[in-house]
Amino acid sequence: MYRVFNHWVSGRKTLLFVAESAAIAAACATGSVTLAHALAIDSTASRTHHEVVTSGLLILLSVCFVALYQSALYFLDLYDLRVAAEDRGRGARLVRALGFAGFAMAMLLTLLRVRPPEGVVLGGAFGAIVGVLVARGVLGNALAHPSRVLIVGHGPRVQRMLEVLEEAEEGIEVAALVDPYRLDPGREHLLEVARRARAEAVILATEPGQERATAEDLARCRYSGVRVYRAAQYCERILRRIPVHVLDGVQFATADELTQGPLRRACKRGFDILVASGLLILAAPLMGVLVVLIRLDSKGPALYRQDRVGQNGREYALWKFRSMRLDAEKNGAVWARANDDRVTRVGRFIRKTRMDEIPQVLNVLRGDMSFVGPRPERRVFIDIISRDVPYYALREGVKPGITGWAQIRYPYGASVEDGRNKLEFDLYYVKNGTLFLDIAIIFHTVRHVLLGRGAR
Repeated sequence: MYRVFNHWVSGRKTLLFVAESAAIAAACATGSVTLAHALAIDSTASRTHHEVVTSGLLILLSVCFVALYQSALYFLDLYDLRVAAEDRGRGARLVRALGFAGFAMAMLLTLLRVRPPEGVVLGGAFGAIVGVLVARGVLGNALAHPSRVLIVGHGPRVQRMLEVLEEAEEGIEVAALVDPYRLDPGREHLLEVARRARAEAVILATEPGQERATAEDLARCRYSGVRVYRAAQYCERILRRIPVHVLDGVQFATADELTQGPLRRACKRGFDILVASGLLILAAPLMGVLVVLIRLDSKGPALYRQDRVGQNGREYALWKFRSMRLDAEKNGAVWARANDDRVTRVGRFIRKTRMDEIPQVLNVLRGDMSFVGPRPERRVFIDIISRDVPYYALREGVKPGITGWAQIRYPYGASVEDGRNKLEFDLYYVKNGTLFLDIAIIFHTVRHVLLGRGAR
């Protein structure tokens, strides 16, 4: 893992993406040139091939195919290392990605009225298949190798830590568990235990008062190349979430990353206004159509407002397209559920496609919300979740958003446990949110909307 503008990025994914791009592009170009030469029987064919190569069309075709293919991989979740590992045996998703890229490439050439020589097409297709097999076969096996860690601790924190590590996209193997009460520096140092377990990192998951591993012992590990992390620090780095069971609230509240200077606030506000204004202009015709459809489908106004809790606990009126019957909460506020019978016919469609949230751009322009941030909650649900989930108010350190890190990393939440899990992603965003992460979240949100994920 490495950090880019405060956001932790997977080094394994980056390596796979870059190496795969290079391998497929090189294989496409090599296959095209080789087969085109073999089929260039007469001088006319040779000249045609020469014109293709010298004009740069061959390079352009290779780049286009790589872009289409890797877009297909992204939409099929094949840059999720767990999904890629599961698919490696059957290759079903990989075949679908190749098929989509090939079809899209053929459509692109047809629209542009470009007819490259048969040798270029056949050679490029063969080279692409070889490049895919090499990249996914060789790199896939290498990147599937799990990282070995040693956990120091005893009690509920360790158990929860083991559960959380199972969710890691990049494989984590617990090489050893060390009870701090049984660690005797006089007989055996922590470094020796880590070496014997072939651990690459030591994770401190101790309960308060359990930290008997001395500073010298931990420093000795670091000096010898064994990385040392606190549990919250490791989860933030590897999982890009901050589990509340290992969170030190005071340490979180005093982190330097929470400080937002005038320039950072101005950049985020400018970005919000730019994106919200553009979306409002583009969606204006659609909004008019939705107003008519909602009014025809059920009685009541097309828009509705609801009080939500924003930054620093301040309540504001949030606007949405109405997707439920007017009497949806006649018995009190309840979480939305799967196949909710309160949802109208049009409402089911606009919720699935997230169109019901378009009016929130008005809240963004007013300054109540940001385009990216934690999901705004109702006071009644915050009170319910806060009774069982510590540090829930920490998510109110930034403005709520139309989309956010938790929304793209976790399914729709409709329980206290869901609130706890989404909070852990929200805390990561509160601490590490930057314009770079905002753009990445919007990019991922587009895929979620197109695939109908995370809505209810």
